[in-house]
Amino acid sequence: MSTHNHIDKICCVVLAITLLLTLLFVNAESFGIQKSSAAMGYADRLFNTATVHRVDIVMEDWEDFISTCTNEEYSACTVVIDGESYKNVGIRAKGNTSLTQVSSYGNDRYSFKIEFDCYESGTSYYGLDKLCLNNIIQDNTYMKDYLTYQMMAEMGVPSPLCSFANITVNGETWGLYLALEGVEESFLMRNYALFCGA
Repeated sequence: MSTHNHIDKICCVVLAITLLLTLLFVNAESFGIQKSSAAMGYADRLFNTATVHRVDIVMEDWEDFISTCTNEEYSACTVVIDGESYKNVGIRAKGNTSLTQVSSYGNDRYSFKIEFDCYESGTSYYGLDKLCLNNIIQDNTYMKDYLTYQMMAEMGVPSPLCSFANITVNGETWGLYLALEGVEESFLMRNYALFCGA
């Protein structure tokens, strides 16, 4: 126990300040504090669901990369999204049980994470810092994940943006994937933008 004579007063002051700050943030717009823009450039590009997008992965040592995918280590590659090239980005296989299941299926159609700022800080795709490419091989309809994310968004639940993308690797067809906004800084900024002065 503290023997400080003023501990009760100090606790009351801290509690009052905390409540005041909470009220300020909850009612910030009524005090003239503007919400920062949560519009992100990538939302209308890669996650425009009116089209199937194209993602080309260019990597010299692709076969070596695929053979070590279960290590979940990033490797450098170039990613071309709908004709726009991004060099020196990080790519790795993703998943837990799905990662080992791909190996047990006897194929190499892994899901991937692409981190735009893995090697060069500040690199992004119109503000997107991480892109997930889900192989959706356990869904014969290819629609379950897509519909789930769309329904969540429609209900107002903060959920990752998604769209379909045809993937090629070094010019060879790799298949249809679900492109998914990574739950990282860009997702947080889009869904939980902080209040700041205009």
